[in-house]
Amino acid sequence: MRFSSLKHLAASVSAIAPEARIIVFGSSSALCTHPNLPEVTDSYEQTLDADFILDPWEESLGNLLSDTLGKDSGFFEHYKYYADIVRPAAFGNFPPDFRDRLVPLEGCPRVFALDPHDMAVAKLFAGRPKDIRLLSFLFATDRLDEAKVRKLLWDTPMEEKWIVKTHAVLDQVLAEAAKQRVA
Repeated sequence: MRFSSLKHLAASVSAIAPEARIIVFGSSSALCTHPNLPEVTDSYEQTLDADFILDPWEESLGNLLSDTLGKDSGFFEHYKYYADIVRPAAFGNFPPDFRDRLVPLEGCPRVFALDPHDMAVAKLFAGRPKDIRLLSFLFATDRLDEAKVRKLLWDTPMEEKWIVKTHAVLDQVLAEAAKQRVA
């Protein structure tokens, strides 16, 4: 995923949903703050999608967007990237006040991205190898602040098992980031 592809997708989502606020999350959201990431890390080479949430959610509009811009659409067949339209249940993995830190996507009215620190918290819940690689890179290159991510993580309501899991993933990410700084 390139920044230009994200902007194209966001503009397409916005055109189909002209009344909705659109939130970009997942790894693509970091491109709004750091548009050059695809040039400095390979974490975006295999990323063919950007994750979007309509706020407020409207089921029929979400389905229309998925059909028009999703993985099984002619849009994906033509452009080789697609919009993953996600229900607002994903908000449960975001810090409670994430909306206060949303980053506007330049040139795309009503489209906002998660602040990279909020994105990091959501990625710690997922804890997949690709998430660990991306977060490690962002920490190693000082694009994420450890104290800020830790505070947001502690502020995010979760069950005890998730507290243990997300903090273990953060420790793993920071250990990998330290290795990258040395190398």
